[in-house]
Amino acid sequence: MRVALAHDYFYTLGGAERTVAVMHGLWPEAPVYTSFVDPDRLPLDLTGWDVRASFLQRVPNPGHWQKHLTPLYPLAFRGVDVGPYDVVVSSASFAAKGIPRRPRTLHVSYCYTPPRFLWGLTPATDRDRISWPLRGADALLRPPLRRWDRWAAAQPHRLVAISQTVAARIHRIYGRRAAVIYPPVATRRFHSQPTRNEGYYVCVGRLEAHKRIDLAIAAATAVQAPLRIVGDGPLRDQLSRAAPTNVSFLGWLSDEELAAQLAGSRALLFPGEEDFGIAIVEALSAGKPVIAYGRGGATEIVQPGVTGVLAPEQTVAAFVHALRTCAETTYSPAACRDSAAQFDESVFTQRFRSYVEDSWLEFAQKLPQSPSA
Repeated sequence: MRVALAHDYFYTLGGAERTVAVMHGLWPEAPVYTSFVDPDRLPLDLTGWDVRASFLQRVPNPGHWQKHLTPLYPLAFRGVDVGPYDVVVSSASFAAKGIPRRPRTLHVSYCYTPPRFLWGLTPATDRDRISWPLRGADALLRPPLRRWDRWAAAQPHRLVAISQTVAARIHRIYGRRAAVIYPPVATRRFHSQPTRNEGYYVCVGRLEAHKRIDLAIAAATAVQAPLRIVGDGPLRDQLSRAAPTNVSFLGWLSDEELAAQLAGSRALLFPGEEDFGIAIVEALSAGKPVIAYGRGGATEIVQPGVTGVLAPEQTVAAFVHALRTCAETTYSPAACRDSAAQFDESVFTQRFRSYVEDSWLEFAQKLPQSPSA
């Protein structure tokens, strides 16, 4: 089975990039088609990868212009020739799923979400930060890009969603059913530290408006609890200037440093609504409960009363109540780790490889025999 991979772009190291790295480990000989790679911004070693970037690679510092290049991403994958391969596996939110169908090549697309900026999934708090010229361009480009995105979503023979939340979204927007295979999390990285309770809470994530770090700060302050924020992003200066003395900003940490911070905490605070929630699984892997907003991927990971608390609303009052509930409940580190194990990399690799191989066998059986056969 000859396999090719495709990924939207490489300019940051997030859950999607970690996932495509695991996919590459399954098929290390597979070429990886992408729009561009920005090595100055990407903390991911692509040594030994056969990366085939599009014409957008010629843009200087492409990661800086990532949002401005949006209208060109469909063109970046339009000419990708996957004809020589039995299977193409795309790792996509937007353009990589739009590789045109080939008659003898199975296309399986692992979808993180339909594009947020196209389908009203971007919170107003984030949209308000976009400049007026970009908002005008968005108003003009959104209708044709939506049409293209629906066409692109029809190209893969099989769609796989990262969560039930995303599968429901795919059905609502594209009218297609998607299998669900949760993304890989390196849970064993968080087993190295002894579990302890040093009295502080941790909030992990990119500091953007929809992550609702402000809500975590307000709730922790209301109960007079120390809060350590791990991550960076465009709101760091604004949040840190306004933060009270119980809040500290640690920036991005190495895996070992993050494991140590989680292991010493009371719990993870997760106030945003996410498609999945890798940080939740990492905290559980460290033996810690999670206090999360009860919508999105968190509802598929956190077991209330067993591995954490789900706040019914994104309000300070709801999270204050959740914090107090968590403080009054005893959680088993072993139960937290056992819950996280179902999302381990090994589970993903076994399930995803089997899904792709079984899909190929089914697809190949239906192919017409070539004259030379």
